[in-house]
Amino acid sequence: MIIWTVLPLEQVLAGFDNNTYPNYETGEVAGIPVLLEKMNDGHKRVVKINSSNPSHFLDSAVYPGLVV
Repeated sequence: MIIWTVLPLEQVLAGFDNNTYPNYETGEVAGIPVLLEKMNDGHKRVVKINSSNPSHFLDSAVYPGLVV
């Protein structure tokens, strides 16, 4: 992407690095590989199922949003 502007670069990018990013880690829940987000209260939430096995996506015990 190219941005054409008369503004100085410092003004265009001001506050760009002040973002906070979620704290992710990989793990397993019920033997299914998942991407977990650490929450402030010490629990972890399932963000994504990292599997190529279709039956893992049909398992009702593990789903995105599940707090473990």
